[in-house]
Amino acid sequence: MFRSRRWLLCATLFSATLGFDVRLGATPPLTTIQDTLFNSDGSRFNGVITISWQTFEASDGSDIAASSIRLQIVNGLLYVQLVPSTTAITPTVYTVQYSNGGASVYTEAWAVSASSTALTVANVRLAPGTVTGAGSPPVTPPTSSPSSGGSTPPAQTTLGISDITGLQTALTVRPVEGASFAVGRAAVIDSTGALDGAQGNLGDCLHVDGTSGPCGSTGGTSGTGTFVDAEIPSGAINGSNTSFALANIPAPVASLELFRNGLLLQSGNDYTISGNSITFLSGTAPQSSDILIASYRMSVTITGVGFVDLETPAGAANGNNTSFTLAQTPSPLSSVAVFRNGMRLASGLDYTIISNTLTFAAGAVPQSGDVILCSYRVAQ
Repeated sequence: MFRSRRWLLCATLFSATLGFDVRLGATPPLTTIQDTLFNSDGSRFNGVITISWQTFEASDGSDIAASSIRLQIVNGLLYVQLVPSTTAITPTVYTVQYSNGGASVYTEAWAVSASSTALTVANVRLAPGTVTGAGSPPVTPPTSSPSSGGSTPPAQTTLGISDITGLQTALTVRPVEGASFAVGRAAVIDSTGALDGAQGNLGDCLHVDGTSGPCGSTGGTSGTGTFVDAEIPSGAINGSNTSFALANIPAPVASLELFRNGLLLQSGNDYTISGNSITFLSGTAPQSSDILIASYRMSVTITGVGFVDLETPAGAANGNNTSFTLAQTPSPLSSVAVFRNGMRLASGLDYTIISNTLTFAAGAVPQSGDVILCSYRVAQ
């Protein structure tokens, strides 16, 4: 017994002489993480969680060797104790990999603070929540945490744009807000490539060049004038009144398309026009239940665009002839409006058009006495 005591005394003196810190049975501080894990469908998670870390020095000076642990999660129940990483002398994070059926589901990072009470995964998970890739994610532990130890948080590490691979390239191609950007406005691209808000009245139409104006007007400096669509002429519709007025003077006069109950009327046969005054011929006065609608242009000039108004195509209307020819080739072909005795026909159903040739379908062949009129746009 005496010999054993003398050996222990010698060992203690020897250790004190060399300056060793002998902490028999000492363990670093631990924080408990306890939670219930769920899948996205609401079912409890079953699988394996692998928690790994790099070598670091705990807050009490303990050296924590790089290693990993595997936890079998059954019915979503998680319980693990880890050395706090946010208060460590060499701050670090834990890399946590979730596996289900042998396949990796996702990886995230945990920053574990010192706490005397159990923490949940939400308390330790680092934003933005999931981190892809292997190894310790390049994140900085938070500066504050629900710590009960009173330790001073570690200093943050600041990363520049150039420190993150590909970030500068992504920022360069990312659209930015222009000076006129506004929520609820149509977006237009300004001269610098930024997204601006379209300027103008809320009832205006937006042109492809980014300008705005009354619907029917042209954009930028490529054209002038105005389109007037579906205007109701002023005047009493009572079966006797023959005089009606437009709000503007059509220019050219031939651009006026006047509809009565959906049928196109003919200038000279059904009415005459002088300035903005429409006079119906004898016996054609609109009745009380009639609806009049007028559309026309007002000195519209658009670079590269011409208008053809109510042209009579060449061809015999005799009940047999199906082929008629326009004076010019419409551009685009879909701009053609074909009227037969005032009723607009349907392309593909009543007729087809190739270049400047109209071919009527069987059953829609113009009969003797029919009036065929065509309006369309052309390229200039």
